[in-house]
Amino acid sequence: MAVKKRKFSEDYVKFGLTFIEKDELQFPQCVICMKVLSNDSMRPNRLERHLKQQYPTLVLKTKEFFLVKQNHSSG
Repeated sequence: MAVKKRKFSEDYVKFGLTFIEKDELQFPQCVICMKVLSNDSMRPNRLERHLKQQYPTLVLKTKEFFLVKQNHSSG
């Protein structure tokens, strides 16, 4: 059975995640801790779970907050 290659959605930024590409696959990357999650984790409920478990104080932050963090971490 073929592995499903999940694609990043811009909506995932609201969970504090961006993505990196490796070997033509996209992997979610947390903009707070920079941890790279598996491609299989690129499901809204799993991405939200990372945010809630690791950063419960940031759950109510806006998408714009995470965009600033993303831009700050990338350079």
